[in-house]
Amino acid sequence: MHEKDCRKLLKFGFILYRCSEVEKVIKVRTMEDSSWKLLERCKTKKRVQEAHAALLKDAKAIQV
Repeated sequence: MHEKDCRKLLKFGFILYRCSEVEKVIKVRTMEDSSWKLLERCKTKKRVQEAHAALLKDAKAIQV
């Protein structure tokens, strides 16, 4: 996704997130701080998958 598109989504209140099973982390990006910030460092891949499933339920969260 282009940076311009990301900024438009953030402007309208969406939250962008990334889940990495390799690094076992979840990162988010919000309008307040447009850089990627660590939301959670997980101990297992299963926990990453659970957190990802929870984020999918949020209508304002978009996976990038």
